[in-house]
Amino acid sequence: MSTSSPPPLSGDSAALVIRALLDFRSLWTTHDLVSTTGVEASEVRAVIAQLDQESLADRQAPGVVSVPSWLPLLRRWNQDFRFNRQTSLTYWRSRNRSQDLLDRIPATEVRHAVTGALAAQRWAPETPAGPPVIYTPDVHLAATEWDLIPSRKRTIVIAETPTGLVYTRTRKTETGLRLAAPSQVLADLLTGAAKTRSAAEPLIRWMLEHELDWRY
Repeated sequence: MSTSSPPPLSGDSAALVIRALLDFRSLWTTHDLVSTTGVEASEVRAVIAQLDQESLADRQAPGVVSVPSWLPLLRRWNQDFRFNRQTSLTYWRSRNRSQDLLDRIPATEVRHAVTGALAAQRWAPETPAGPPVIYTPDVHLAATEWDLIPSRKRTIVIAETPTGLVYTRTRKTETGLRLAAPSQVLADLLTGAAKTRSAAEPLIRWMLEHELDWRY
């Protein structure tokens, strides 16, 4: 007897709902999720129904749900959202030092969100080092504004993606540099933004131990 895999939680609408469930510690109504994500109520209900079927969301009352554990939900999302499949990656090097690049980025108007090991080290300093991985919607504009040169090596990785999800609830450093939200950084580390999946372990530990610091 053949068994079919669970239906995919793919697409921008599902991702917006899942990111909200990950990023907030809350009891959710359909109305709340619609207001937070901008996703239509019918799509929200479909996502919640699927998560409930997979025991990733609990129905607390009619129309009210919560997430019993955020990590299984994130790992389930990773089955459909994968950094190395849903982004266009190009490799660059800076004309100056990498630190100069990180200082230069906030001084420009280019939309960005740093992910990968560099972002994870903000919360989990023991994360193994890796090249800067930076989301931006226009790689050519970013390369011009940030004074980058094409490279065959992964010195600097620019991730271009059509979705605005990766810029949702970014964190701003003291210098104005924007980091992707911890949930997005972890999802990326687990699906291609680091050399090995084990690079995500320090961030997983930090997120489990400091949930009040990153979930609203």
